[in-house]
Amino acid sequence: MKTSITAKCRSLSPTSMILFASLMLMAVASTSWSDLLGSWYASDPRAAVYSDARAEFSRIFSQAAREHVPQQILLNKLREGEAKGVPANTLVNSLRFELALLSRAKVILGRAGFGGTFLSPVADETVKDVEVYLRSGLPDQLVSNLLSASAARHAGKQAALAACGAIMDLRAVAPMEDADSLQIGKLLLASGLPPSGYGSLALVYGLGKSRGLSHDALVHDIIINTLRSGGGLAIMNRKIVSTPISEPLPPSPAAQLVPKQHPSTRELVSGKKINNR
Repeated sequence: MKTSITAKCRSLSPTSMILFASLMLMAVASTSWSDLLGSWYASDPRAAVYSDARAEFSRIFSQAAREHVPQQILLNKLREGEAKGVPANTLVNSLRFELALLSRAKVILGRAGFGGTFLSPVADETVKDVEVYLRSGLPDQLVSNLLSASAARHAGKQAALAACGAIMDLRAVAPMEDADSLQIGKLLLASGLPPSGYGSLALVYGLGKSRGLSHDALVHDIIINTLRSGGGLAIMNRKIVSTPISEPLPPSPAAQLVPKQHPSTRELVSGKKINNR
């Protein structure tokens, strides 16, 4: 009577079991990428336009599988390019760039302890979020430090991503130094403010600039000092309003910035009372 696979597995040592599981998962991943790409070519008539690029696409998806990068994100990029009629060579280069960013995102998440495991891999959405921050220009080390700071405080993955998003929004409207960015991110994580309100800092900066406040005053006196003393968004807002206008300026475009992921921003704009920590 032949011994079943289950019985064989039970006879393996813990180390052998881990190796066996890893090999099985690698085989599944390999099958997964080939199935994804093959299904796209088989099911979408427009994919025939890219028949000459199939070998290049296969190499990209194979590398993604080896590096445990979510292939579905790459497939979505492939479909987007196809829908827009992007030339094959351009689409190949775009996928390579996307893969490089996703690989960097996976490494950063792993360093911070959010990389997941073989049995519980990190969610595609999380990898994509970090990829967006890298694409916006946030340095790898800054993102890694913010994620690590969140892990050290047990603040959770969502708070870590929200802090990265807040810094990304702030740097989009202000010439931020990396050291100030990291300090603000860490203070946000320690502040007790809800992560949904982190992104309002970009609006705070815009409001201050519209009243003629300098960059240094806004970053250090209004934002950093308020967070360090345990204050929140409402106190920052009051400080800005009570500061005499040095010179009349037109409203800053940043003052109109209302990040979709930060609902508390609208409360700050409308003057409604905001929870002040």
